[in-house]
Amino acid sequence: MNIAIVVNNFPSNSETFIINKVIELAKAKNSVTVFSLNGTGNKDLYELYHFKNLPNISIKYINLPKNIFELIKFFLSNPLLTISSFSATPKIFFSNIKSTLLTKHFNNKFDIVHFEYSGLGASLLEIIPLVKSKKVVSCRGSAEKVKPLTDATRKEKLQQLFNLVDGIHCVSEDMKQTITPYCNNIEKVFVNRPAIDATFFQPPAVKPQNNITQILTVGRFTFQKGYLLLLMVAKKLATKNINFVWNIIGEGPQHEELVFHIHTLGLEKCVKLVGKKNKNEVNQYLASANMFVLTSVYEGIPNVVLEAMAMELPVISTNCGGVEEVIETGIDGFIAPLYDVETIANQIEYLIAKPDKANEMGRLARKKILESFTLERQVNIFVEAYNKIIG
Repeated sequence: MNIAIVVNNFPSNSETFIINKVIELAKAKNSVTVFSLNGTGNKDLYELYHFKNLPNISIKYINLPKNIFELIKFFLSNPLLTISSFSATPKIFFSNIKSTLLTKHFNNKFDIVHFEYSGLGASLLEIIPLVKSKKVVSCRGSAEKVKPLTDATRKEKLQQLFNLVDGIHCVSEDMKQTITPYCNNIEKVFVNRPAIDATFFQPPAVKPQNNITQILTVGRFTFQKGYLLLLMVAKKLATKNINFVWNIIGEGPQHEELVFHIHTLGLEKCVKLVGKKNKNEVNQYLASANMFVLTSVYEGIPNVVLEAMAMELPVISTNCGGVEEVIETGIDGFIAPLYDVETIANQIEYLIAKPDKANEMGRLARKKILESFTLERQVNIFVEAYNKIIG
């Protein structure tokens, strides 16, 4: 099968799930072309995953001109395309170039063109009807749960997008329910939950014996991740003189805000912002942690939760999105109501007080990952869905 994957940036630290999908599809003897629409991705990740040595994978970096100087450079490389796109109105001129160039790339005899985010698909509504291949879009989180609340046009755009594509991938049953009001043909929808590489995310042979409880959270510094809630939980634990260090891996626009809150709440000694980390470094933090905590206000199904469970860590998560499809509370982790500081703090204290129970939860968590969230399962569902769409 000849498959095109369309993303904004590739490869990206925050989208290792896309990297895994591309690699696994290629391993399954499909030809995969990745279109990175915002130019070059993370060069370190390109080297880390050895993309230049991986067969069946091609990465195309699309460099659309954004100003007059870039347009001149683009014209020298693409004179006929530039001339054919000309308009006296600059906005229309740049839009014509984008439409002509992307349509040319996407119509390169692909069986499937998969737009990995509905927000990305919504931004290409004028192009998608021109794509001759079968088209699929993924629904993963903010574009479906937040944007319809903040953007008056988003609901209409989602409806248009879902009418134009041939398949709609949802990362959870919860996401399927979220998009149902915008979808005229629910038969287009298929659910394929995230997956992780459980051979890479393996628990250490010897569990860490920490004198101080090590709590870990991973995620971009955005409102989605509920970091103020996290800090309120940390403050509650600190006032009870519980001995812990809470490491937070990530970066993002709320960095300054988090630094301020940590300082104001007097949490400098127990809450550490450790910055952006690659998958090897994240793995090391997971191996050293006693538990993983997610305080998000919405998610699809967060990959970091699956990675932590694969590492035999007990996970505490807010009831955001599809986590109930992953965690059975009290068995292989805990789920707390959204914004419930008291419950999250109590669950952390429980795991600290009962290390044997925490270890048992961790073992059951990894068992669930190996049974239900493997990369092999995920790629098989994608291939089956693609073949059904192609007919």
